[in-house]
Parts: sequence; structure tokens; C-alpha cells
Amino acid sequence: MMAESRRGVICTPHPEATAAGMRIIEGGGSAIDAMLAASAMLAAVYPHMTGLGGDALWLLHDSQVRTIVGIGQAGQRLPDSGAISLRGPAAVATSAGALASWQTAKAISREQWGSRMTWADLLGDAADVAQQGVEVSASQLFWQGQRQALIETLSDLHALCKTAGRWLEPGDRLRQPHLADTLRHLAKVGMADFYEGELAHAFAESFERLGCGLTLADLAATRAAEVTPLSIRYRNGSLFNVAPPCQGLYTLQAMATLGHSAVAELGNGSAAYYHHLVEAIKQGLLRRNAELCDPQHSAWDNPASLSAERVAGYAARIDAERAAPWSEPGRPADTVWMAATDAQGRSACLIQSLFHDFGSGCILGDTGVLWQNRAAGFAADPAHANAWAPGKRPAHTLNPSCYLADDGRRLFFGTQGGDGQPQTQMVLATQLIDFAAPIDQALRTPRFLLGRSFFDSTDNLKLERDIDAAVIERLAAMGHDVELIPSLSPFTGQAGAIAIEVDGRRFAMHDPRGQGSSLGQPG
Repeated sequence: MMAESRRGVICTPHPEATAAGMRIIEGGGSAIDAMLAASAMLAAVYPHMTGLGGDALWLLHDSQVRTIVGIGQAGQRLPDSGAISLRGPAAVATSAGALASWQTAKAISREQWGSRMTWADLLGDAADVAQQGVEVSASQLFWQGQRQALIETLSDLHALCKTAGRWLEPGDRLRQPHLADTLRHLAKVGMADFYEGELAHAFAESFERLGCGLTLADLAATRAAEVTPLSIRYRNGSLFNVAPPCQGLYTLQAMATLGHSAVAELGNGSAAYYHHLVEAIKQGLLRRNAELCDPQHSAWDNPASLSAERVAGYAARIDAERAAPWSEPGRPADTVWMAATDAQGRSACLIQSLFHDFGSGCILGDTGVLWQNRAAGFAADPAHANAWAPGKRPAHTLNPSCYLADDGRRLFFGTQGGDGQPQTQMVLATQLIDFAAPIDQALRTPRFLLGRSFFDSTDNLKLERDIDAAVIERLAAMGHDVELIPSLSPFTGQAGAIAIEVDGRRFAMHDPRGQGSSLGQPG
């Protein structure tokens, strides 16, 4: 359901997290505070998608748009095995930047937004839920069902996915007492402990035992930073996203390419509409796979790829009648997107991830912290710009968006889904901007997914089944290798959006493809 208020609104992928964030807003906290409380709660109720051992990006708006990038970096040496793996000990090969981003965001909330919330205020509910347990989410049951064979080989995950030797089932309670202890410890001593204190030393002992190549010094070197966002002009407003090593550059490239087409005249939901979106992002993903890397380890001038001349070239390559070939390897990934606007009208979007569902599959010692496998995002080719190097950050799929219309309307949106993130964002952006759709309609609009999904090896164009049959037939005739997937398919992401209208009304909604929820502050 869509929430409406003239004060605070929030949406997250899980009702417990939404409620935790709203309690903070109603208690006088800021939108940033609400996101911190919600993210902590998601670690307790949604551990297969997010947690303290991952990375995070923030997009904030008060009088300006700014971003916080919390991405962990490679250690000074490779895992003992000599290579990074997709799962298991050798996947624990980058530090985790999420809590560094929490520190930076909370400092802004306190010093610039006037918050008086403490870490105990923000983490207490999550610690209680982790200790007492919560009914296992439908999302976790779905993903553990898909990953049973893998989970059997990763014994650390049995504590999350099994009880009394059997798989968790609907109605079972998920308990994480070690995570509860960690959250309470951090509430007392602060997030710096994760990188330099008692927790950091516990992690370092686990790193040594795993032979993953990380050390205590690598944790201490982890930083989050405010980074100037990238932006383009789109229709009558400005569209913002996060700079590399995040793929937001390619979301903006695709949208700038669409800016050369009269999208509203193509017909909403028409074959021409979907074709133009697919062809625009197809080019972007090709460029991304070839060049996206940590700009701190490169002389790459990434903003130049958004120049008017470059974008005109991208647009000229689209054949309005024929699909270009496609055979690129995909980057499936999982994450959570959530957002809040507080009573003062300040907004915070947080996208946080373990990379793949269940991350590396390694829980470090008795901390309850499941570590990400983001190191698998490095390119295998040592000559690639995104190849592993000491202290380097991998190319990243996370990328939240913000649109500021010239008339004062504000839109915030994002999604889970690796390669699907820019694709779903294009659908949302065109629905919200070109067709002026309300956010509930935009989120229900049928989507597509170009490339591999989470399980199969096909590189085709997946279309949700509620796209008109004549449109699907036309797309196939244009050369798209079409496969149908269910309507409102979770494969096309778990998105969400907040809209702030010129008259002060605020709307929030999370994706009907999952169990996310939204709330509005009364009054």
C-alpha cells in the first residue's frame, strides 16, 4: 500500500524495518536516523540481503543533493588460495564499508540536521528483535529455497536457515543472539569499534582463520566519504545518481540517451517504449563491463561520458526498428533500497548490500556478522581496469536515484537487483517523469530484465507476463530474444519510491513484488 502524509514518510523492504524507522521519525529523529534504525532492523529480520558486513551508499537531500559512499576496499594481499572465490572464505576479501557510512551519515544528522538521537536509540529495537526472534521472512524462505545446495556447503549459514536440523519454514522464528550482542555493543561504544576496537580484533582473528587476506590494518583503513553526485538534465528537471565505482553513471547515460527520444509519444507500455529502454541500457551495460572501476586507481575521466556529444552518439546508435545483438555476461546481485522523508522535508535514501544473497556465506566468529562477497565484483582479467589490486574498491552495482523537477516536485527511487537496477530505474523514471504516473502506478508497471537472472544462464530479454501480448510479439519480431516471467516477478527487483509534491503532500511505497511496506506520519 502507498502511504501519504504532509509530515514524515518511510518505505523499506520489511514491515518491521518500516515501523522501526517511523518510531524514530515520530520521536523527533531525522530521515537519516530513520534509515539507520531501519537498516539495523533489516540486519535482524532480512539477513540474507543486508547486514553490518556489507557496503552502503546514501543519497541525501535537504537544500542540496549529496551522496555518501561506504565501500570496502581490497586487502593488501590476496586470499591464501591465491584467488578470490564467489562464496566461502576466499570471498571475504574486501572490508565492509556500511558502518563507516553510518558514522558519516549520523554526523550529518547530528551536526547539520540537529538530531539528538543516540546509537542506543537507533539500534535498540533491532537488538531486541535479533535476540527475541522474528517470524522468518517470505523473502528469506524464497531465497534459501533457491540456494539449498549452496547453503548445505556453507555451515555458517545453517544458523540462519535451519532450526533443530531442518530448514526454516513459514511461521518459524529467526533468532540471531550473537548479532544482538554486537548491536548492543556498538550502541554503547559507537561504530568506530567495528574498525579499530574490540569487534575489529574479533574480525581480524576470523580473517586469519579464514585465510582471506584481510587484516586488522585493512579494517582500520576503511573509509566512507561524501562524494559529489553525478547529474544530468532530463526533461524539466535534474536527475542525480552516485559516481563510480558505482554503476549510477550508466543509469544516467541511459536516461540521457532516452532524453533524445520523445518517450511520452512512444506510447506507455508500447513495443517502441520497451525497445528504446532496452536498447539504451544495452549500450550502457556494454560500456560498464569494459570500463567501470575505482577512479582512485585510474585516470579515467568518467563525467566526460555524460557530455552532450557523447550522449548524442549513444542515441544515434539506437535502431528504432531492430534490436542490437546481446551476449554480455550478467552481474546478478542482491541488496535493499529504502528511503525516508522527515517532518522537516529532508530526505535520505539508503541502499545497502551483501552483494549476492547471503554474501560470502561466512559469519565471523561469534559476532553474528555475515560478511559480504563484494570482492567477487573484481574482474578476473588482470589487465582489466577493474582487476584486483591492494586497497582498491571493486566496481559496484549499487546506485540510488533522485529527481528534482524545476517546478519543485522531488522524486527518490531505487531498487535491488544487480544489472537489473538501472533497468528497473529506467522504468520508474520514465513512468514518474515522462508519464507523470503516481508512485503506486509506476511501481506496478510491468518491467523487463535484460541478461542473466539470479539462477539461469540465459542472456535473453525477460518480460513480465502482464505486458500486452501484442507488444511481446512485436518485440520478438524486432529481434529481441524474449522469455516470459511471471507478473510482478521478484526477478525484476525490489524497488521503492518517495514522491514529494509541490503542494507538500508526501507519498511513499515499496515494491508490490515483495513484502515491503510504507508508513506516513499522522497529523
